[in-house]
Amino acid sequence: MNLQSNDFELFGLPVRFELDTAELSQAYLRLQSQTHPDRHANGTAQEKRLAVQWATRINEAYRRLGNPLERAVYWCELQGLDPRGQQSRLPAALLMQQMEWREAAEDSHSVDALDALMSDVRAERRRQLAALAVHIDQEPNPQNAMACTQALMFIDKFLLELDRRLEQLEDAS
Repeated sequence: MNLQSNDFELFGLPVRFELDTAELSQAYLRLQSQTHPDRHANGTAQEKRLAVQWATRINEAYRRLGNPLERAVYWCELQGLDPRGQQSRLPAALLMQQMEWREAAEDSHSVDALDALMSDVRAERRRQLAALAVHIDQEPNPQNAMACTQALMFIDKFLLELDRRLEQLEDAS
């Protein structure tokens, strides 16, 4: 094991978008059992520090690979792209869809209307996840994967906004 390995190598997994989450969890538990700081409680100060570094590294990698959006961002970064830092490359159709969703959110004054909008947005989220699997695993295309990742970043942020709006509507009822 090497602290400098990429997350996929660390867990012994293929570099892909679609992962077997059970396999990821098994690898995580195996690594944690090998490197957990409690196993090195009687070690030297250096061994204890190294154990903490490993535990931190493993936890961060597991969090990243366990979250589809974070996994997509990370894959793009491995390809030399920065979906968070580069200008958004969303397709014109999705930009139009965003405007329509925002208008619908502003016009949604009932829980049912907001639920319907959230259902539409979640459906688009599923489409973007499927497209990511194609652009990363089946026909690797880093630029298209980055565009899907950026779309997913918007969608996830928008879903959080809708969740807050839904809570406000429910609290007002």
